[in-house]
Amino acid sequence: MSKVGFWLKGSTGKLAGTTLYKGANGETIQREIVSPSNPKTVGQNVQRIVMSTVGAAYAMMKAICDHSFEGVKRGQETMSLFMSENIQKCRAAIEEMQAQGVSFLNMYSFVPVGMKHAFAANQYLVAMGSLPRVVTTYVEDATSHILYPTIAALANKTTYGDIISALNLKRGDQLTFCCVKQGNSIQESQFNFARVILDPTDPTTFLPLTLETPFLDANGKVNMPSVRNEGSFTFAAVASGLRYWYEDLYTTEEDTVAAFCIVSRKEGDTWKRSTTYIAYPGETVNAYSMQECLDLISNGAQHNIYSGSDQYLNNAGQGSGSGSNTNPTNPTNGGGSGSNSGGNSGGGSQSQTLASPTISGNTTFTESAQVTISGPDGAEIHYTTDGTVPTAESALYSEAFTLSATTTVKAIAIKDGQSSEVASRVFTKSSNDDGMGQD
Repeated sequence: MSKVGFWLKGSTGKLAGTTLYKGANGETIQREIVSPSNPKTVGQNVQRIVMSTVGAAYAMMKAICDHSFEGVKRGQETMSLFMSENIQKCRAAIEEMQAQGVSFLNMYSFVPVGMKHAFAANQYLVAMGSLPRVVTTYVEDATSHILYPTIAALANKTTYGDIISALNLKRGDQLTFCCVKQGNSIQESQFNFARVILDPTDPTTFLPLTLETPFLDANGKVNMPSVRNEGSFTFAAVASGLRYWYEDLYTTEEDTVAAFCIVSRKEGDTWKRSTTYIAYPGETVNAYSMQECLDLISNGAQHNIYSGSDQYLNNAGQGSGSGSNTNPTNPTNGGGSGSNSGGNSGGGSQSQTLASPTISGNTTFTESAQVTISGPDGAEIHYTTDGTVPTAESALYSEAFTLSATTTVKAIAIKDGQSSEVASRVFTKSSNDDGMGQD
């Protein structure tokens, strides 16, 4: 049986859960969210599984991902962006695979609802910013036939200067190499990282060395004290690129199921990042299929949503009344008649086809930025500037507005009772300290 993975490249949306919303006139509105303790439609459970999978990935990689989104405060705002960017594309990928005739049984890789300390490899967006991207791919070794995470752009690069030049970086930039290892089960996953500073320094005098200094020593370790190594990383400069993997006493390089490399640079008081996606070899050891996850929910083996709450993305499928879900990959369907508590109108066969708004303006500014939002003809645009998910009760957009501090603007379009996906854009004031320095 072949295992079919999917790509998670980032989109929009946000994990539901807040009950406070800002009205058009600035007043605070509290709306009770009623969630079924045991969702019954396939679409509702698919949504819970997607959330469990993405949530588990964030929990595993939090040490890095919590401060890898340029201009976004660490903590709740970063987590929300990670979840929204990855959940929405996951949903789209499932729909695409279904259109291609792939069954739930052949859709990998997922984490069952309620299963913590697990990791299923998918191409998650793990960092976002303005620095040059460093792309990792998996390349098979011709002799051992092991698939190694490899940076092809660094083929046969042996000095600090070679690496800086090949990646279009600067002296002093940092490369954070990350690997996820998997043991005998999906719950034995380990996340490890090594942070390399591209600034060779003499270990005795602490004076800068020439960039012609070799990057690696004879044992495949980073040369000179320019690495903050969280674990035993090994590197190899070969014809296919720079390989990297994590080894310990219990696992080998073959168990590296996901890897990525993030560029970091401090400019003034702010940290910049590169946009980075996870690379994985296409099949996760001991991964669960969507059908297996659905079966676990059905037989009661797993029943607690990963986040510890029965509230899930956009309160999907929580409409009152009767009705069946005609599209199992779109849990906003199947609400029957009546109003969906998440702000979407419930209709037994409604699908989300309304285009998302477009948020425009200078995303990096020094004094202020003017923001304009446009959307589908005839649609109302509602937006927020406090990081919460916009709803029909959020401020109604009527004209351009000005920002004077780093802000995340989110917006939705609403027309004929139908809501679009959430559009999101970060506006960064360059003079602000974004609080995202390396740990």
